[in-house]
Amino acid sequence: MLTWNEQTFNQKYGNLFLATHPNYDLNVISVMEHLKPGEDINQVVESLVTKENPDLLSLQMDLFAVLKEQGRLASFTDWIKKDKFDLTGYTPGVLDQMKDEQGHLYGLAPTFVGSALYYNKKLFETNNIPFPTDLMTWDDVFAVAQRFPNKAGSDTPQIGFYHPNSSNPFLMALRIGDSSGLSLYNAQKFTLSTKAWEGVFQNVTECFKAQACFDGSHADTSQTTSIEVMQKRNHPFLGGNIAMAIDDSSLYRTLLTNKQRYPDLDWGIVSFPISNEHPDMGNNIALNEVLSIPLHAKEPEGAWEFINYVCGADYARMLPRVNPDELPARQSAGNEDDMLGSFYKLERVNNQMTNKLRELPRPVIAKMDEVSQTYIPDILADKTTVSEALQMMEQELQLALATR
Repeated sequence: MLTWNEQTFNQKYGNLFLATHPNYDLNVISVMEHLKPGEDINQVVESLVTKENPDLLSLQMDLFAVLKEQGRLASFTDWIKKDKFDLTGYTPGVLDQMKDEQGHLYGLAPTFVGSALYYNKKLFETNNIPFPTDLMTWDDVFAVAQRFPNKAGSDTPQIGFYHPNSSNPFLMALRIGDSSGLSLYNAQKFTLSTKAWEGVFQNVTECFKAQACFDGSHADTSQTTSIEVMQKRNHPFLGGNIAMAIDDSSLYRTLLTNKQRYPDLDWGIVSFPISNEHPDMGNNIALNEVLSIPLHAKEPEGAWEFINYVCGADYARMLPRVNPDELPARQSAGNEDDMLGSFYKLERVNNQMTNKLRELPRPVIAKMDEVSQTYIPDILADKTTVSEALQMMEQELQLALATR
């Protein structure tokens, strides 16, 4: 089988499988041992699949997606029917990413990393603002963010909103648009100059203009050995002066296991924001280990037996202990805490941005970085409008694509 790291894989899955299935052997190929500096990981994985012909793959979502698009993976449909494999309780947003347009499933993941909207109860109460709710729209989130007064000159100014990509407003807007079902690039054409994209960029840039958004470009990067300092760098919400933050489930674990370190942080959590057009969609789920079977595997039945075991209901109950850093893909497994439900609300996941960017030549990617560094500052300085900037960016990117 092919995975990123043999030791990590065996600790999570391999050792327990072998202990309960003594008639099986696991010969593991580690991608990391074959990857040299500067090499394209997609090419290395594709080469290993061809050369080694493994029976089972355990790969990150983007690597899985490439192989699925190439038609190199087997559908699970027949095995699921034959074994009556129970998908009840499986997170819809996880399954959605591994299906094709006909609904056939080509992978399963035991766990996922989810994102949600965290909020600081004290800041909301101090400013007499109602707490956030599940399924808020992005428009609502940005409107609420601007209600928090950012006192100039304060050592710890109140910040309305933090986003993981807040060091780059352009990328932040792209990620939010992606979660709302918008497309940056389709059928050899860039599609930035639209009313929908204009609304996203308007929200983001107005938030930065009002200093309501956390500005990650000014983050402290000096070396430190302090656990608390490192935690706050990874999760600025822990600083106590951010009203709302998009962050993943690792922050949830940090908050639960470090209560003594942050005793004054009274927090809550609601589902990932949505758009009015797609109220069941987000890009709030990341999959680090998608299990799949190559189309020409020599032992596909054995590979399916492994997947059946580690993605089954019994193993799911052990996952909070085996892999505490991620969330069980089965909602009934380890979800005694009601707040965990916030990570499971959305039924569809739109992570097309990564796939679309992969289609673009490197010079076009470089041009995208160039135009964003030109026009986003112009918007923030009121030298141009969002509409004009998007139109210019689209034209320059289209020209770069045509002349590559």
